[in-house]
Amino acid sequence: MTPAPILRSFARVVAVVLVAALPVLLSAQATKSLPLKYSGPPTKAPITREDLMTRLYVYADDSLMGRQVGTEYNVRATAYIEREVRRLGLKPGGDNGTFFQELPLMLRALDTTSTLTIDGQTFVAGRDFLARASTRPQQLQNVEVIYGGMALDTMNILANAAVRGKIVLLSPAQFGPGFDQIKFVASNGYQAYVASLQGAIVVAVGAEALSPNAVRNAVSPPTTTFVRTIEAPILLGITRRVADAMLGMSVDNATKGMTGRRVSSDVRFIDTPRPLGRNVVAILEGSDPKLRGQYVAVGAHNDHVGFSRRAVDHDSVKAFMQIVRPQGADNAPTEPTPEQLVQVRALTDSLRAVHGGARLDSIFNGADDDGSGTVAVLEVAEAMAAARVKPKRSVIFVWHSGEEAGLWGADHFTENPSVPRDSIVAQLNMDMVGRGAATDITGSAMDGGTLHGGAGYLQLVGSRRLSTELGDLIEKVNKDKQLGFTFDYGIDTNGHPQNIYCRSDHYMYARWGIPVTFMTTGGHADYHQVTDEPQYIDYARVRSVSLLVMESAMTVANLDHRIVVDKPKPDPRGQCVQ
Repeated sequence: MTPAPILRSFARVVAVVLVAALPVLLSAQATKSLPLKYSGPPTKAPITREDLMTRLYVYADDSLMGRQVGTEYNVRATAYIEREVRRLGLKPGGDNGTFFQELPLMLRALDTTSTLTIDGQTFVAGRDFLARASTRPQQLQNVEVIYGGMALDTMNILANAAVRGKIVLLSPAQFGPGFDQIKFVASNGYQAYVASLQGAIVVAVGAEALSPNAVRNAVSPPTTTFVRTIEAPILLGITRRVADAMLGMSVDNATKGMTGRRVSSDVRFIDTPRPLGRNVVAILEGSDPKLRGQYVAVGAHNDHVGFSRRAVDHDSVKAFMQIVRPQGADNAPTEPTPEQLVQVRALTDSLRAVHGGARLDSIFNGADDDGSGTVAVLEVAEAMAAARVKPKRSVIFVWHSGEEAGLWGADHFTENPSVPRDSIVAQLNMDMVGRGAATDITGSAMDGGTLHGGAGYLQLVGSRRLSTELGDLIEKVNKDKQLGFTFDYGIDTNGHPQNIYCRSDHYMYARWGIPVTFMTTGGHADYHQVTDEPQYIDYARVRSVSLLVMESAMTVANLDHRIVVDKPKPDPRGQCVQ
């Protein structure tokens, strides 16, 4: 699952009794744990725990170095998926008759001959301003400037109609002592502030001169970026000299809401392709000639977050996160209390005793996130491909890349689908479906408490946000097939601060009005840690989720009508709202 834009801390102090019991519980778990390495037999058509285990030990192995998009390791990981879907006899759904859809990944450098023109004055990139765009840049043509006051000032917010289509010039934000960024970002005032700026080109005022480091990163980018195929306005960072020129006066004397001069641009980028990230797309053709041109999409994401240059002790991380940050990366970094430190040391000693000492680790294997979803989709594909009776509608399986970087692969696929976008009747997404034990804190409750896993635990997100029918259908499949799930909808609450509805691939489909359901067993202490490894996965639960997805996909595919969309559709170019 892609991380929250800003880390939010929702965990509460773990109960003293539970904390005291953890060393015993986890030490016992480690004694009975699955092996660190495993090579299983070839997979077969039925969805089984053994097959899932065989696949995941391959897909989350150290040799794939965390599968980060933009690296050769993501290419190696997707090659495994491609070999499997080819073996299953599925139809290629990628580029040029292949199973791959390459992402437009680039080293994007700012062309230093780029210029801004303001009232006859010309300003030069790298000296007077910096620009960035993750799209095809839309140039400014005599765009009016409006002064928006201090950045992040949530008082006296400008009306959205006043800023739409204009450059909003902002003075640097100022924060007083005790400023709580986490609470601020979760506040209604901040949400209203962000909404007020929709459709505007936001320009922040910088120092008198651009920092050498910022200029260097702009003209000689150190990392690969995803360049969307749509056209959108550029974003600018400017010097004080440019800001004063935009207003025709000193920013010090400006009043909020006043208009300034008009700006034109000639901003260009030098793109060097870096083909190191790709979706895998495979199609199971439907059996009904009238319906096979419609598709049920089943997906997961194939990437994770790579590796660190600095090794840490696996068991001490396991202990620390379990006690101090039980939601993993969804807990903000915090200093442990003296009582917690005692528990961390005791648990670390227990785990090291089982494993024969310290174990250095630097690879974020992503076994649950989203190795579990990836192999689940493979198992569903294998079972459906081998079934004697095929679904009436076609099923398109998509393993998206770059989810962790910002939903890149799902964005690219839905902008450039290999089948007509309006032929996709629903999308079922799996991301982190391998945990959910009673000891896992799976998320935060709206009342400030925490959510916990348990027997049959599964979170559903978005299942009724566009289609009541889809949500009801999944409930019925669970009941009729006696799958035994207890669905938790708590994380799907409107306005939930963890914003899960917007943080995985399904939303890229939902923004186009395609009904979705996101299935996850939720968060846990190993989320985005080196401890997210195959030996900690509940394979029986992954099997159950796989069965639910397969039966739900079959049911949707065999309906005598399209899933009914009875809720308002979002703006596909707007910001996602939980």
